[in-house]
Amino acid sequence: MKLYLEGDRGKALCEHCQQLVATVYARRDVPFSDGHGEAKDILVGVCESCEAVVAVPPQSTPAIKASRKQQLISIEARLPAVYLDVLDAAMHLLAQEAGLQLRKLVLSYYFRVLAEHEAGAANLNTTHQSFIQALAQQRLARQLPLSRSMKRLSMKVNHFVAEDFEVLLQATRLSQTDLLKSVIAQIQQDVLEQGNPSIIEDLQRLTRVAL
Repeated sequence: MKLYLEGDRGKALCEHCQQLVATVYARRDVPFSDGHGEAKDILVGVCESCEAVVAVPPQSTPAIKASRKQQLISIEARLPAVYLDVLDAAMHLLAQEAGLQLRKLVLSYYFRVLAEHEAGAANLNTTHQSFIQALAQQRLARQLPLSRSMKRLSMKVNHFVAEDFEVLLQATRLSQTDLLKSVIAQIQQDVLEQGNPSIIEDLQRLTRVAL
């Protein structure tokens, strides 16, 4: 693999100039293609006519990937442990070899689906209240004490997932913690209680790719 240095020259197609142009390698702050964030001080090939970035050498790829990871947004909350038990039980039903890394995938899927369907988002609180009542009834019937165990749910998501989560926060007017609880209650209803075939099929496709 050729190691490019600042000042090296070459040729590349420039989308702005619509032709093959002479390039010079220089360090630039390069915006990501989706318009969210940028990789700073990266060695790239620059068009000598319009100064657009037209080439990225292989040696710059790790730095760009690292910069992209730094753009991830954190979603965190402390939840009663039973909510994470429910989430993990749903993942196990989808794929017995599922690990904790699939929590983000399943939740991200639900953020997207619920953000696209206002009716689903509007019913989240009702679904959550039904879940709470069902848990209380099970404890009473089995004469179990109320657990005080709490666990932290923490995940780093890209801006697309973060935007869906923000849409749901605005639509439901719930706190971040209550929204996560409500989404998990919806997962419990769809996957564990009703066994919704279309949702399970969608999620199983995703888990096969992610595992």
